[in-house]
Amino acid sequence: MARGRDQESNGSPAAKDKISVPANKVGKIIGRRGAMIRELQDKSGATIDVTDKQEDGKTVILLSGGLEEIERAKNLLARIYQDEPRTPQKSNEGDVADEFEIPEDKCGLVIGARGSKIREIQADTGVSVNVGSRDTAIGGMIKVTLKGDKDRCANARKIILDLISEADNDNQEAEPGYSDTITIPLEMTRKLIGPQGSTIRDIQDMSGAQVDVARRNTAVNGLITVTLSGPPEACDAAKARINEIVEESSHPADTVLMSIEESMCGLIIGARGAKIRNIQDNSGASIRIDKRNEARDGKVQVTITGSAQQCQDAKDEIEMVIQEGGSKEPKNRSFDAGDHTIQVYVPESRCGMIIGRGGSKIAEIQQRTNTRVDVNSRERDERGMCLVTISGNEDQCKEAEEIVMGIVNEEDRDRGDRGDRGPPTERGSMDIWVDTSCLGRIIGKGGIKIREIERNYHVKIDVKKEEVEENETKVVLIGAKDDVLATRDHIYDIVDEEL
Repeated sequence: MARGRDQESNGSPAAKDKISVPANKVGKIIGRRGAMIRELQDKSGATIDVTDKQEDGKTVILLSGGLEEIERAKNLLARIYQDEPRTPQKSNEGDVADEFEIPEDKCGLVIGARGSKIREIQADTGVSVNVGSRDTAIGGMIKVTLKGDKDRCANARKIILDLISEADNDNQEAEPGYSDTITIPLEMTRKLIGPQGSTIRDIQDMSGAQVDVARRNTAVNGLITVTLSGPPEACDAAKARINEIVEESSHPADTVLMSIEESMCGLIIGARGAKIRNIQDNSGASIRIDKRNEARDGKVQVTITGSAQQCQDAKDEIEMVIQEGGSKEPKNRSFDAGDHTIQVYVPESRCGMIIGRGGSKIAEIQQRTNTRVDVNSRERDERGMCLVTISGNEDQCKEAEEIVMGIVNEEDRDRGDRGDRGPPTERGSMDIWVDTSCLGRIIGKGGIKIREIERNYHVKIDVKKEEVEENETKVVLIGAKDDVLATRDHIYDIVDEEL
């Protein structure tokens, strides 16, 4: 039996499976001195054992590992032992599926910056173009799949191959092609590549150089090689930016803590998190705002992480937002111990309506009545009602109280019009927009998180992945009014925590 990897001694694998392959494909699967089978195991994570057993004239290969790892191994092996179509093959009536391979280092050329080139090819030809991910590469080649009309697929295939051919010719005709290499710590590779390759694409767009990061399994002494190709000045610019990223990451990040009024959280986070994202983009710092239920004495802690300058820039911007938010209140208003104070308790479901989007409603109440209004969702009476404190002149406090109670009683009036004596049972829907990068935390692995939210809040959540605007995805909440509002607040808490 030819084994690709020794059995682990600390326990048996989670699962086992087997496949049968033509005997004449075994050599290709094992590769020169076992190079191919080692690559397949590294890519799949499964153990692959080529046995001496035969079934119906085919060689048996044993697979062991996790279920997902085994499935990946099967797919990778199938690409070797199955005769892949090199000419268009029928998929649906009127359409064909055309599969071919391109060099791994030419994927970026076909995809383009942020997918621009592949979208252009699809728009020009009218076919679907799918370039396999780098972790599916075998022998330095990646599969490209085209689906659509036969002639259109042929046109798309020609465009892609011409792109690669032109790039190869340019490299040959160019004056001695320039390239440079640098090494970075292995743990810096994810930082350099960035989420979905965003950082490395930004470096390439900024510098004009091609940046290729070697595979993690090629690390030597904890260092990974990065190859820069292009004009010397472009390579120098890319090298300088990479060194900056490594330098910034190698120093312990500074952390600055500041406390803000609980009522200011909405202003800093902004509509759908727009304001806090803008502050982070402008300063380069990471900002985390504690949840409101973690507030102490009406104060919420803000944690700012980054370089000393980034932290200071972020702090200055936050203070400016707070100052501008406070400036909406009359300048001549001040409160002291002698002010009249009114305390009222309101249902938790009405707190959000009193505060308003980004604190807009509470600011309007304060400006209109020249009072201070504080909503404390943590302090409750025996009925679970939340405390609202109004401070200022006695008459103005009464006016503010009437506005607050008007908001609270608005739902009760709606019930009265319907003759409904209990909680509202009518079902409706609400559209909210969520940062696309946060959807994973809301949906959870295999949808487990979103089902839990639906179960706990008695609502239906429909994520409209096809409706995206400015990196935000539409999410529809369906259910009873209070349940929908509570779900909305819970989702925003998850988003705020992520940001």
